[in-house]
Amino acid sequence: MKYLLKALRRVFSILAGLLLGYLFTALLLSFFTIRPKEEVACEEKQAAYLTTNGVHLFLVLPLEEVEPSLRGRLSVPSDTRFLAFGWGDREFYRTTPTWKDLSPGTAFRAAFLNTAAGMHVMRFVEEQPSWRKLEICPVQADALSSFIDRSFQKDERGNLLPIEAHGYNDSDLFFEARGNYSCLRTSNTWANDALKQAWLPAALWTPFDFGVLWHVG
Repeated sequence: MKYLLKALRRVFSILAGLLLGYLFTALLLSFFTIRPKEEVACEEKQAAYLTTNGVHLFLVLPLEEVEPSLRGRLSVPSDTRFLAFGWGDREFYRTTPTWKDLSPGTAFRAAFLNTAAGMHVMRFVEEQPSWRKLEICPVQADALSSFIDRSFQKDERGNLLPIEAHGYNDSDLFFEARGNYSCLRTSNTWANDALKQAWLPAALWTPFDFGVLWHVG
């Protein structure tokens, strides 16, 4: 028993050290800004947005700026003006509509395992005051739209692959996504990568929503 307790203390110490190391590194890298080598300039800019639920970031685009093939396959109602896109853990989407539904097993898998990813799509009829606005050039809007489109997993015909997720709003949609979720690639890491692809300031690397928002002003 003495050796077992000693071994358990050692395991917990190692785990605590790894967690602290992860948090320290994540915070440090979150505030290192990556800027494009060349500034993108244009006469007329347009809007894109970032929004957060307090933990996970979403990229928001006006409907007309969404990749046409993706827009057509989403079949949104005619009054839709904006679409918000989030990338995250598929099982989390399927089983955790609210934080009170979060189970220890789902939390452990999302944090420590390399799990399958899903796309979360929300529809809006008007701009929300809490959104963080990005003034971008058309080429940057195209890059964001293309990045989002590539994040969806599709069949050989280009069709999206729906996921059943119960308990969310009726307007929410879920689909299979490319890639895998882990503590090294989170929903916020995905959003940060999108900004890099669109020649916008971004964190060197961050798993946090504030680590992305801090760089966009």
